[in-house]
Amino acid sequence: MAPAKSKRRKPAAPVKRARTSNPERSAATRLRLMEATIQCLYELGYHQTSTVVVTKRARVSRGAMLHHFPSKADLMMAAADHIRDHRRNAHQKHMERFKTDRERFLQLIDVLWEEFQTPSGVARIELMLGARNDPELGARFSALNADLENRHKNIVWALAQRLGIRNRKKVDAFVQLYAAAIRGLAIDALRPHSPQDIKGAIALLKETQLTLLQTLATAKA
Repeated sequence: MAPAKSKRRKPAAPVKRARTSNPERSAATRLRLMEATIQCLYELGYHQTSTVVVTKRARVSRGAMLHHFPSKADLMMAAADHIRDHRRNAHQKHMERFKTDRERFLQLIDVLWEEFQTPSGVARIELMLGARNDPELGARFSALNADLENRHKNIVWALAQRLGIRNRKKVDAFVQLYAAAIRGLAIDALRPHSPQDIKGAIALLKETQLTLLQTLATAKA
């Protein structure tokens, strides 16, 4: 009896991969460049961060870098925009955890300090310091920074109003004070082997915040 012929299996059809659109590829490349820029600023500082270094870190072609960011100033401004958006989202998520406006007001210092402890927070400090001596970046970064500070003051003022506070001048001055204090403490924390009591300084700043809140909330309009 002749052996039965084995049936040959047809080779499986190749799996078709979904093609990524040009806008998606462009967005992915831009994100890689932003992440690489932030890491370079965090690890190397502003002056050691160049488009060449970022290109290598992001593993993209030189042409791709130049297509998105023709100069270092363009790259740095894009990074500043990216950090601003990231900080805004982080602030919103942090505040959503609290039920009352009083709790949210008392968290303002903590959420800003937390942001300055991240690579993007340190990168923003590097951008701020680097922009002082970079004529191509300076004016552009100053305009973005001024807009960010005004938005910060407006957010805190809206929160303060819901708590019954009517002294806008004092609220704006307090925002300026705690933002500058936290930036300074963040810079101090970057120094190796520096004697510091940052937790104590933050606690003292929060005591001042609580006293101000109690004083302004009970003051007459």
